[in-house]
Amino acid sequence: MNRKISIGTGLAFLFIVIAATIATTMKVSMSVYNNLIDDLANRVGMYDSIAEVDELVRKQFFGDVDSDLVDASLARGYIAGLNDPASFYLTPEEYVVYYNRLLGKMSGTGITCTFNPDTGYLYITAVAKNSPAEAVGIKAGDEIIKVGDETVTKKNYKTLQSNLIGAKMSNVSVTYLRGKEKKTENLVMDYSEATVSSKMNGDVGIISINAFYENTIPQFKDEIDNVTKEGARALIFDVRNCSEGSISYAAKVLDILVPVATDGTAALATAIGKDGKTIKTFPSDSDCVTLPMIVLVNENTAGPAELFACDLRDFGKAELIGMTTKGIGTMQQVHQFSDGSAVVLTVAEIIPYRSESYNKVGLTPDYEILMTTAQTNQIGIMADDDDPHIQKALKLLS
Repeated sequence: MNRKISIGTGLAFLFIVIAATIATTMKVSMSVYNNLIDDLANRVGMYDSIAEVDELVRKQFFGDVDSDLVDASLARGYIAGLNDPASFYLTPEEYVVYYNRLLGKMSGTGITCTFNPDTGYLYITAVAKNSPAEAVGIKAGDEIIKVGDETVTKKNYKTLQSNLIGAKMSNVSVTYLRGKEKKTENLVMDYSEATVSSKMNGDVGIISINAFYENTIPQFKDEIDNVTKEGARALIFDVRNCSEGSISYAAKVLDILVPVATDGTAALATAIGKDGKTIKTFPSDSDCVTLPMIVLVNENTAGPAELFACDLRDFGKAELIGMTTKGIGTMQQVHQFSDGSAVVLTVAEIIPYRSESYNKVGLTPDYEILMTTAQTNQIGIMADDDDPHIQKALKLLS
């Protein structure tokens, strides 16, 4: 028998459903609204504080206000306030340099150098093959005392280092010492900036990486080929003081060395966003290098260089020698604004192949060998016989 429901009962039930739906919608809406209001209140408070400062300055500051400079400083200060060493603001001019460097489009002289605190000059650690510097006879071991018209000092050496890199076909003069002999050469920048160099110590190839840019990938392949042709039976990778570049390019360099990632996360790295969801994975193929390996790290090894070291250990390819790394296990994205400026912002945490995240904790080496500040400053300058990390690596590989 079919039961009939009265019109009154049906309408009452309908009203109850509508009321429940409205109540649920209102609850969700209020939650969203409250979150927006809380955020709005924070924003209004921040803007009010800035407005008060602006009003005070415009009324009482004895001088001119450069609005563009103030705007850039506000943006830079906001990002700096995140207290994240991997996030930073770039002016339009800074962004162009950053972008070109990341893509390996910066031209240079072929000189790799580091500041030598003992002499106060820029010590040349490597000269790239077929580079402008090599063409005029500049060699590793020479010391640069002037770039252009500026003498190298402890205060300006970083700026002068950067002046060795610039627009393609631009010129820079370099004055250097070889022993007591002083020479000056005018170099044309038509060589892709070098991020990888290699040398042999007996039958062990030592490959140094100072950044993980796009051009690091082919340069790394070339250096692997070079030391292999010279008879290397083992490899030492030096990523001490290496922190620049991107996770993506570090993964591509790793892919040259390791086989397919099948265990652990089944990827060289996985980027996890703030909501816990995967933003990106970095796979590998079956090609690999089978030579014994060791990685040198220190307290200035950070970001993509940490992933490089961590994954080689996770794959069972290498042990780590040196000091605990910096602990920047995050991925950044670049956001460019309408005025040409940009922000490099941390958007995810990196989970390596097998290990847990090294973010904020760093990588503990298998063989910890401490260095003094003086020794750290001599990395790339000191002879292999004086480098305790290289000596330990050579002993383990013997």
